[in-house]
Amino acid sequence: MSKTKTTLLCFLLTAVILMNPSSSTPTDNYIYAVCSPAKFSPGSGYETNLNSLLSSFVSSTVQIRYANFTVPNKKPEPGVTVYGVFQCRGDLDPTACSTCVSRANAQIGTLCSNSYSGFLMMDSCLVQYDNSSFFGVQDKTLRLNKCGQAMEFNDQDGLTRISDVIGSLGSGSQPYRTGGNGNVQGVAQCMGDLSTAQCQDCLSDAIGRLKSDCGMAQGGYVYLSKCYARFSVAGSHARQTPNYEGEKKDSKDDDNGVGKTLAIIIGIVTLIILLVVFLAFLGKQCRKLQDEKWCK
Repeated sequence: MSKTKTTLLCFLLTAVILMNPSSSTPTDNYIYAVCSPAKFSPGSGYETNLNSLLSSFVSSTVQIRYANFTVPNKKPEPGVTVYGVFQCRGDLDPTACSTCVSRANAQIGTLCSNSYSGFLMMDSCLVQYDNSSFFGVQDKTLRLNKCGQAMEFNDQDGLTRISDVIGSLGSGSQPYRTGGNGNVQGVAQCMGDLSTAQCQDCLSDAIGRLKSDCGMAQGGYVYLSKCYARFSVAGSHARQTPNYEGEKKDSKDDDNGVGKTLAIIIGIVTLIILLVVFLAFLGKQCRKLQDEKWCK
């Protein structure tokens, strides 16, 4: 009977592990990452300075939502100096900003291990580092875009609200912008190292793409290298599937993410069914062995 009890224990432990998808999907909470193929040597001066840079990110979130750093903070040394920035979404409080940046640091350390440059965008923050300065350099490279389901053609009120919200994101001079009209909400933000003119230029591009590509949809997003714009209708925005660009580029689309989710659900249901069957079998064995102490 001890063998049966051990088997049941192992089965239950396996079920618990498989029912916790977060343990096997550590990158679900980021949007996209870009890593350079060029690598530095472990234990090098560059790695030491990079670790110092990432630590500075977290400690600075207590006071500000954006900062750029150069490590060491003196005359640049080729192959050793690291340049980096962190930025949190404009509405985040210090605690939420610190939590997001800490997670981003952990993710970029894994995804861009030993890479000379890395960029990681999360829903609420971003971190970036490089071995050459990128501060104040405009970059409107398209990184990620997607539209949600199409709106009903006869929903003119809804389409008007979407147009109004997207249009409102293009006005103003702030690097972080929000807009809302009824059940439609939008947000746009550019990197803090850009000038006012550069920020407007980047956001105009992102918002223009968002309007032309997703203006008839129930949500959408456009991420450029230095800015982004997105909107949602009643929370039904396009699902932001993580995308990774590094030595191994993943060209799979969002359908793969849906497939993984379905596989997890099917796996959980199967485990529950097997558990019920196994417990029923165990119950029959106990009824046959009622005279044994462990079944009483």
